[in-house]
Amino acid sequence: MVAGLREVGLAAIMVLIAIAVGRYWKLPVLKDMAWGSVRAFIQLVAVGYAIKFIFGMESLWLMALALVVMTVVGAQTAAGRVKRIERPFMISITAMLIGSIVPLATMLLADIISLDARYVIPLSGMIIGNAMNACALSMDRLASDLRGNRLAIETALALGRKWREASGQYQRAAARTGMIAILNFLKTTGIVALPGAMTGMILAGADPLHAVFVQLIVGYMLLAATTITSVLAVEMTVRTFFTRHHQFRLIP
Repeated sequence: MVAGLREVGLAAIMVLIAIAVGRYWKLPVLKDMAWGSVRAFIQLVAVGYAIKFIFGMESLWLMALALVVMTVVGAQTAAGRVKRIERPFMISITAMLIGSIVPLATMLLADIISLDARYVIPLSGMIIGNAMNACALSMDRLASDLRGNRLAIETALALGRKWREASGQYQRAAARTGMIAILNFLKTTGIVALPGAMTGMILAGADPLHAVFVQLIVGYMLLAATTITSVLAVEMTVRTFFTRHHQFRLIP
């Protein structure tokens, strides 16, 4: 499979098809589709040059800087998806940092990958991207459920339950929401669809069985990242809704 500017330009026909379908159905996302496609092109090309430069330098400082930038941008994006929560950025970046560091450090310590920019940056990008989505989904679901079930929660508190007991079912549901994507992936991978990393390696000419093993490592890595991120995001978010006296409060 050859991929260059010509092929990308031809592939843009699919963007036009998507926009045409959206316009026919009067979907309110036409500008997002068009601008998102252009922005994706600009960002990916820029990132491609940046990563090529980092690969050439083999500098740990540049590699660390790239990961910090990716995490900060991801945390800002996740925080921006959630409304009326105290310190959403701090919650997002803390949950994402821990959720990303644990699986990455595990793979490095287990010698699954080496401390090489060629491995660390692409895998970290996958981890951070999935952690970002898990964080945003779990925070948003929890905030929505707590507000929507205020009466039930306050009733439980009035009956003497602690805040953690009164909100427990909503915490678990929110954490599960953040993990839905990876859980669906693990259940259907290889049956419904071939995952991205595996497909990319096969297209590049790698042995299919080797591609399968790499994809399994990626899947387990993402499971750890999204689980840790979702649980931490929920744990930190739920605390902003209760006082130390077990009183429920809403952010104005």
